[in-house]
Amino acid sequence: MLDPIVRPDTQISEDWMALIFLGVMAMLAYTRYQYPSRFSRLWNSVWNVRVLRQTMREEPNTPRANLFFNAVFFLIGSLIIFMMLKWFKISPLGLSGFWLFSLVCTCLVLIYVIKAVGVRMVQLMADGDFGLAEYEYNVFLVNRLSGLLLLPIVVFSAYAPLSQLKYYLLILGITWGLMIVYRLLRGVYNALSGGIPLFYIFFYICTLEILPLVVCIKALSV
Repeated sequence: MLDPIVRPDTQISEDWMALIFLGVMAMLAYTRYQYPSRFSRLWNSVWNVRVLRQTMREEPNTPRANLFFNAVFFLIGSLIIFMMLKWFKISPLGLSGFWLFSLVCTCLVLIYVIKAVGVRMVQLMADGDFGLAEYEYNVFLVNRLSGLLLLPIVVFSAYAPLSQLKYYLLILGITWGLMIVYRLLRGVYNALSGGIPLFYIFFYICTLEILPLVVCIKALSV
């Protein structure tokens, strides 16, 4: 797994990546300046259900901060997938460089668009919320924290020697995977504690987690 590949270049970074990192830092700096409490609130909401529910009620007060946090997640997540594709020399549709990154970013956004649409469809079919609003909020909440936690590792990965890149990619994969597992376990726990039947929880996971991922993998394997 992650076997070294002989390459003429010494880093996986490309010129446009510096602009992505600069944009991410600008968004975080703006958020820190305009909404200084959002970082601590984000951290506490991920680990504390009571704070999460309180934050949900107050959410409309700081939509721009959340928009930037979401943008950071999509950009950082797309860079991780892009670097993995480049490392393994996988080129969907024959694309490379910034165009490959754009395709990955589009697919990643599509996953969460499908999730959001899926939540609305399930709510409509079930004629009720059944904890889905909290589930959806928890998904984006953990994503926002994931983007912040993964950012420094992604920067090191982009400019690390290729001989070390496999270790960074492994750390990124494990960290991101653990955050996803935590998100799923927390969602299941919250649903069970809210009295949601196990059948509906299984249905949520298949529809809102597995299906969007399959769509994205299919798109990237063209």
